Amino acid sequence: MESLTCDLFEPGMTPLHRAGLGGLVATLRKIENNDHPPLRWDIDDRSVTFQWNKESDRKAFFRYLFDYAFQLEDGLISLPSQYGDLEPSLEVKAALHEGLRLSFYGYSRAKKSSGPRIDKTYEVDEKSVGYSYVPLRCYKHKKEGYEQFERSLKGQFKLTGSFLPGSIKRHNQYNESQATLSAKLALPLLIAPIGVVALKAGGKKIKPPKGEKKFMPGAAMLIPDIHNLSDVQHLLSSFIPRSGRDCQVENLDDAVLQAQLRLRGQEMLTNGPVPAVRCIWFCPSDWNVQQRPPSRVTEVEVHSGEAVLEQFDIALRCFPPSRRVKKDNGSGSWAKSYIRPLVAENLLERRPWYARFTRLMTAKDDSLKSPKPIRCFLKFERGGLHTMTQEITGDEKIIVRAVHEAMRCRYGRIAAENAKNQAAMKKRMTREYERQRLAFAGAKTADALRYALADLRLRVFAKDWLASIWSPKPCRRRQPATGFFCR
Repeated sequence: MESLTCDLFEPGMTPLHRAGLGGLVATLRKIENNDHPPLRWDIDDRSVTFQWNKESDRKAFFRYLFDYAFQLEDGLISLPSQYGDLEPSLEVKAALHEGLRLSFYGYSRAKKSSGPRIDKTYEVDEKSVGYSYVPLRCYKHKKEGYEQFERSLKGQFKLTGSFLPGSIKRHNQYNESQATLSAKLALPLLIAPIGVVALKAGGKKIKPPKGEKKFMPGAAMLIPDIHNLSDVQHLLSSFIPRSGRDCQVENLDDAVLQAQLRLRGQEMLTNGPVPAVRCIWFCPSDWNVQQRPPSRVTEVEVHSGEAVLEQFDIALRCFPPSRRVKKDNGSGSWAKSYIRPLVAENLLERRPWYARFTRLMTAKDDSLKSPKPIRCFLKFERGGLHTMTQEITGDEKIIVRAVHEAMRCRYGRIAAENAKNQAAMKKRMTREYERQRLAFAGAKTADALRYALADLRLRVFAKDWLASIWSPKPCRRRQPATGFFCR
């Protein structure tokens, strides 16, 4: 009798291997009640052991295992053992499909498209929202998963970027420079797409060798660091998003904290099998536009009782993905949030949630065809930003209230002075906003910030006092030293 044991803590097991082993266990649990080729396996808290008497039984079972684990439905990647008892909706499957296509299958040879991009819609609050995906005819794990496992039993499995994203052959001329794995490490890696969640997130403008700069999207791959195999099938079904709104993530930090909230909602964080979640961002670069190598990695160890998760829960409710209507066909799309990813990044780096807010007032959004300043879009999140400011405590809250009160008084004075001229009122308010924005965003030192605050207060409360010094009817002659008009 031959056997094969895959252990969570075997030397060489990375978090992606452990997540793949969790996906393997979820697949085995799913097919236990199905009619499958004869084979025996044992599952405990940290390992999976297969046993077989005949080579034909092994081949028949593992061929069935890979065919069941990796499916394709109408051009969409389908992973039944990841979904649990409740299969997700079509728009969620499309979002997970696009995430895998941009991460595991970022290189064109790892997938084969079956046609142009498909556009569809679904209903959210009785309103239409559009989504799209690229249908596939085949992909690497479905086509070559079983063959690669059989090669690993002979010691011939070679790592490629489609099975372990980011891995490459060191020297293309020498085959000896390519890493190989044994079967006990290769099997979890070949099932890894079931144990992870990949979503479309962010991107950047790149300049190919020929042509102009073009914005290309990236993907965030969420990898649960599994340390226990007891409830892993319930963990994976709780880990994936369940609605189209939950699939909208903006950056790496936003994706990992939303995943933590989903796990907390299913009570999978407190004394659960996942002490941490690792997130990898895949994005193309100027030197290679055909591949999306790992560009950034973060690992978060956040438990349900920490203040970080509580604050992000408030931020997610203040800045939820919102629907924006298109003008051409009436179908809507999910609008991007600019404040929530900044809040998530600050919270994970243990900074106040409002730190580096000046970036939003000065930077531009490069994802648009014609880049526009981000501050032009912050008006859509003004209500959530006001709610978040109520969470500030201490001296920061006093400063924020003072600035709000001063701007309110300044706008009120402008409105009173231009009550009969709405156009002039709007122009003056716009100029006042730009003046204060440049003053606060351009303050690089504490003295500059104090000067901006003092100048704002002076403009509001000292106008009557200055009017008593200045003459209401100035003459043409002006004193250059003081700047005051003479009588």
